[in-house]
Formats: sequence, structure tokens, C-alpha cells
Amino acid sequence: MYFKKFFARYFRCITDIHTEFCPGMNIIIGANAQGKTSLLEAIHFLSLARSLRTNNEKELVQYEKEGFLLKGEVVYDVIEAGQTTIDIKWLKGGKRICVNGINLEKVSELIGKVRVIFLTSDFSDLVQEGASARRKFMDIQLSQMDITYLHALQGYQRALRQRNELLRKKDIAGDELWIWEVQMAEFGKVLIRKREEFIKSIKHLASDIHQKIISDEKLEICYVPDVMEEVLLKKLEENRNTDIQRGQTLHGPHRDDIEIKINGYSVRQFASQGQKKTCAYAIRISEIYLSKGNKLDLPIVLADELFSDLDPQRGKQFLETLPSEIQVIITAVDERFCRSLERSFEMYRIRKGNLEKS
Repeated sequence: MYFKKFFARYFRCITDIHTEFCPGMNIIIGANAQGKTSLLEAIHFLSLARSLRTNNEKELVQYEKEGFLLKGEVVYDVIEAGQTTIDIKWLKGGKRICVNGINLEKVSELIGKVRVIFLTSDFSDLVQEGASARRKFMDIQLSQMDITYLHALQGYQRALRQRNELLRKKDIAGDELWIWEVQMAEFGKVLIRKREEFIKSIKHLASDIHQKIISDEKLEICYVPDVMEEVLLKKLEENRNTDIQRGQTLHGPHRDDIEIKINGYSVRQFASQGQKKTCAYAIRISEIYLSKGNKLDLPIVLADELFSDLDPQRGKQFLETLPSEIQVIITAVDERFCRSLERSFEMYRIRKGNLEKS
């Protein structure tokens, strides 16, 4: 899977970009504040119809413009369809998504058409921040790979919202809560089971990748469910009084976490910033090999200032862990370092939001 053609207009600081990318590695060279991150964010938005940086989509529109337009042509390796065109138009608060010229009724219908892995300078949040960052990681990746998981996640979140609304009211009847608890348990079991399978599938892959970058450190990751699936409904019923007092549901898959360790010690508590970033990268790249093992189209890697985040040696070792057939779009400042890479690539220059091939 790779982006062959890409077009963006009035997105962040991008005025008008129309380009073609190669299936392998693409390096975007540019000074700070020239549009490198905006370009990657635009590709990410076209893939998932959401921004990693803001929930207010109006902030994505270029200053004094009323909307933005994104278009892309995706070529597949495994899927029989061969290629797909995606258009997203955002105008005055309204968003329209088209796939192969057909308007989508729901944003969720876009999920899985293009799978991306976005590595940013602050992506160590995966290992150093709270559990919500790790749940988000599981939700995004599993939703892109598994439509059953996406539907279960949507159903669970809907039931959770309804139960929480009831918990904040006075004189709640147990039957009212029970209706939503049954749905939470039904959807929650799917989430717990698939999260457990996902982490079990990537933990050895992530450990192997991590050791290729840092040979004397062993990475361990483990799924930590808040409640086991077989007792989820019982737990919700038992905690009704406490939940009513707190006005929120205190237990369930929305409280799950992932435990991440190096040589037996918690990464979050004891690792350096460099170690945290390397762990985060290893975990993310393990998704690629999971897809490869399952004979799925490989995701596209978007890496923002990768060579600034890792020292030169780790940066080169990181690239060596990526399959040669995967598309990588990397932004960078240091052209001299990029020219020294052994891996073949296409280079582009970006200046004031304009992109041209070098």
C-alpha cells in the first residue's frame, strides 16, 4: 500500500501541493516552519479524517480561508481493487469524504482504506504518558485492521456515554442502567479479547526490533485489562452505588492499559527519553511485521523529524528495521545526513508550503 499521488490546498500552511511519491522511501527536506509537519498531518487526515494534533478542525484551515481540500490516490499490493482515490473537502465546518467518487455517510467508513503509522517527536507519549495514550494506540491500530473491533469500540463508547449520563441523574432505576450495562459487556468482551490478541501478537516482534536497535536491552510489553471479560457485566452491576456517587463508570475496557518494561523495569518510571522513544518506535514498527505476517497490505509510515529524535546511529538502525517494500515519508532538516543513507530514496524540498522534487 502506498500513496502514489497527493494533493492538498489551504491545509495549515500549505497553499497548493500536487505531487507524486515513490513506493519506497521519500524524504522531505526543509527548514523549520516551512510546512513539513503540515504535509504529514494532511496525509494522516486524508487517511483517517482526523488530526493527531487538534480536535478543532477549524484550526486546520489556512488563515483567512474558508476550508481545505485533500486528495490522494492509493495503490494496493494485496487488495484486488488495485487502487483507490480519496477526497476530503472541509468547508465552513462541514466535512465531505468521497472514496472512488462515492460520498461516505459516516467517517468510520473511511477507516481501513489507508493504514498509516505516524511517528512524531512527541510519540514517546505512548510509553511515558497515562493509560489513555496507550488505549488510543490500540484503538487506532486495531480499528484500521479489524472492522469488527471498530464496530465494537463504537458500540461500547455509545453505551458508556448513556450509562454515565444516567449515573449523573437522581433516583436512577437499576433496570435503566442494566440495559446499557448489557451492551457494555457485550461490546467490551470483543475489545478485551482483540486487544489481548493484538498485544500478544506484537510483543515478540517489538522485542526483536528493539534489540536490533539496542542489543543489550530487552523490551517487554503486556496487556493489562481493567476487568476480565468473563466478569465485566458482574463488575458493572456490583459497582453501581459507587459509580452513582462518582457520577461515572469506574471499571471497564475504557480503563485498560499496557505495561511496558526494559530489562524488567518500568519504562515510564525509569527509562531515559532516548530509551522511551526507541521503545515507542519499536512498538509501532512491530505493527508492520504483524501485517506482513498476516499477508495484509503494509501500512504507510509517516515520520516527522525522525533523525532529530534519534542519534544518527539509532536513526540508521531504525531504517534498517523497516521492510524494503514499505512506503516511508520522512521529514528532515539535515540534507547532508540524509544523503549519507545507504537506502535508496526520492528527495523533495518544501519551502513556504510549496513542495518540489529535488
